[in-house]
Amino acid sequence: MDPYQNPNPKGYQGHMPFVSAGDGGSGGSDIPQGTVDNKQKKKLLHRDIERQRRQEMATLFASLRDHLPLQYIKGKRAVSEHVSGAVNFIKDTETRIKELSARRDELSRETCYKSDPDLAGAASELGNSVPASVLVQPCVSGFEVVVSSNSLGPQTLPLSRVLEVLQELGLEVISSLTTRVNESLINTIRVEVNSFGCFDLAWLQQKLVEELIPSTGNI
Repeated sequence: MDPYQNPNPKGYQGHMPFVSAGDGGSGGSDIPQGTVDNKQKKKLLHRDIERQRRQEMATLFASLRDHLPLQYIKGKRAVSEHVSGAVNFIKDTETRIKELSARRDELSRETCYKSDPDLAGAASELGNSVPASVLVQPCVSGFEVVVSSNSLGPQTLPLSRVLEVLQELGLEVISSLTTRVNESLINTIRVEVNSFGCFDLAWLQQKLVEELIPSTGNI
């Protein structure tokens, strides 16, 4: 038989015509169109959430700068520097609050003494015998040791002795502030610690009381 007359000669295989994905064939991706749309929607949603988060953070940082005094952020542009300035502002504000609270209490006592002469006389007689006190409390970067004593007579607590005891315990003192309110002397010592997990503030307070209070009579 003439091979030119045979529509399918031996050794010749017919081929199906190529059909593109656009023509409805299976030559394109096997991922359903709905799955692609869902992924695209998730990306757009994530992008919108991230954009909103950045806008909110920018608004919060702008509000923070507006509330800070100029001396805490002057010459500082980085966000981390503004946060550090805010921490310092909080620390200083806490110290001022303690000073004002001590002043308020002292003025309150003076008012009571003026209104009651008998009470004023008794307070004057007992002034030198008022015991000193030690308070240890947590703060932003560690804890504070607040030592209060009578600024006159043998009941005055020595600041140098407090610092010595803290150094013997291996603690890092970062600042100390002495405030005199009438006849009261208030020493505020700030100590920096990395973790409170292994530190007992109650034990430290008792330790300072044992070390300091009995020694006041020898000053």
